Order: sequence, then structure tokens, then C-alpha cells
Amino acid sequence: MPNIDKLLEQNNAGFKRYTGIYKATFYEMLEAMQQHETQKTKSGRPSVLSLEAQILLALTYWREYRTLYHISMDFGIHESSASRIIRKVEYVLINSGKFELPKKLPSRVDDDINWSVVIVDATETPIERPKKTKETTTAARRNNTP
Repeated sequence: MPNIDKLLEQNNAGFKRYTGIYKATFYEMLEAMQQHETQKTKSGRPSVLSLEAQILLALTYWREYRTLYHISMDFGIHESSASRIIRKVEYVLINSGKFELPKKLPSRVDDDINWSVVIVDATETPIERPKKTKETTTAARRNNTP
């Protein structure tokens, strides 16, 4: 598991380099998670990871595009637990109202780009397979018959 204390001791540039966000944003995320935890009415089984580790796990998943298996091995939890934690962090952060994805497409200097067109490459490539001929299939059948 990554050493969270050592990570939080880093300067803003080092922290952003590792997580992709600034420390202030991380603390806002932590505040939203803590607020959600205090508002919960049902408790359930507590997570093995602290709230900081849960946020860090989600940030690792979003930033590095690693598989849940590899992330769960780093954090010492099961793959399904990592998936649940990521979904929970996403849910809490989106519902807090402080964090959202940008609604607009990136603006460019040249305005002649038509952003309403989406191109999807869905071409199929044929797979080379051996052709079945009458000679090869019949010879095999004749050899196997007594």
C-alpha cells in the first residue's frame, strides 16, 4: 500500500505528479467523504482502508488506468472491494456537488472544427484460417477407418 503520510508530506508539485490533483483538491475530496460518512444512517462493515486511502485508490485507478487486480494487490484488498470503493468514491464526490466533469468540449483557437461529428473505427479484419478442402478432410477420414 502506498505510504499516504509520505505522499501528503510532498510539496504540491510532487503530490500532483503522483495523483494528478493538487493537495487542496484532495482535502476537499476528503472533506466530502467525511461529510458523507457522518451522514450515514446504516453503518455496515467498516472498510479496511482509511478515507484517504480510498480516495487515493480511486485516483490511482483514474490516473493510471491500471487493472483492479493490480491496484487491489498494492492496497492489500480484494479486487471486488477495490471496485466497490471506486464506485463509492465516485458516487460521493459527484453527489457532493463540488466535483463534476466539464460540460463543454475543449475550445480551440480555430473555430472551424465541427465537434458534432464522432468517428468510430469499427473495421473488422479477417482472420487467416486454413481452408478446408475435400482432399484433406476425406483423407483423414479414410485413414481413421478400420
